Amino acid sequence: MRIPNLLLRGCWLGALALSVVAVADNDHGPAPAASSSGPIPTRRIADSGQTAGGPGEPRYGVDASWVIAGYNDDEVIYSIIITNQDPRIIRCSTLLSGYYLENGTRHSVSDRQGVTIFPGKQSSAGRWVGMDQTAGATYKVTCRAVS
Repeated sequence: MRIPNLLLRGCWLGALALSVVAVADNDHGPAPAASSSGPIPTRRIADSGQTAGGPGEPRYGVDASWVIAGYNDDEVIYSIIITNQDPRIIRCSTLLSGYYLENGTRHSVSDRQGVTIFPGKQSSAGRWVGMDQTAGATYKVTCRAVS
């Protein structure tokens, strides 16, 4: 019975990934905080136009968010969405540092993701499940024009 459970979880995570992108597209303000007896409130961090500022540097926006999901609202998902605001295709590299929880123990995690984004489009730089929201996360996005 393990394979159907893994298949169901994979499909669920795929559907969740699509809904996180939809939330990132439509959310224009902070998410409402959960009640004090509920799960950790969703926290949204927004950075816009994160560039080196030099001549010829591409323009792009970055939105990072914490989302509470799962069957019992007990899974924390951290996602980083990059929007290309430049007329050129850009290639972005994202460095993430944070912590994840495993059986109540906190472990450090660092990750590097790369993504190519066409003009006027947005793409996920990554989604991380099980991170420790209370410890926070830091990231750095660097983009360069490729066309």
